[in-house]
Amino acid sequence: MSQLTLIQASEMRLQLRSFEEKLLTGNLSLFERCELEDEILSIKEALGEFERNVRDDSGECINCSG
Repeated sequence: MSQLTLIQASEMRLQLRSFEEKLLTGNLSLFERCELEDEILSIKEALGEFERNVRDDSGECINCSG
């Protein structure tokens, strides 16, 4: 994980909040919802709030969006 400046982290948190609010509206198609959820996970991962894990035995992602 790279170091983020305070401004970058703040902007990412604002974007995250906006995406989460959009997700709660329920006015999205399945594809739009999946894309938005993937973007939310990517932002959370960059902020250190989410970590994608891979199982050792099967190589499948536990917390991956795709």
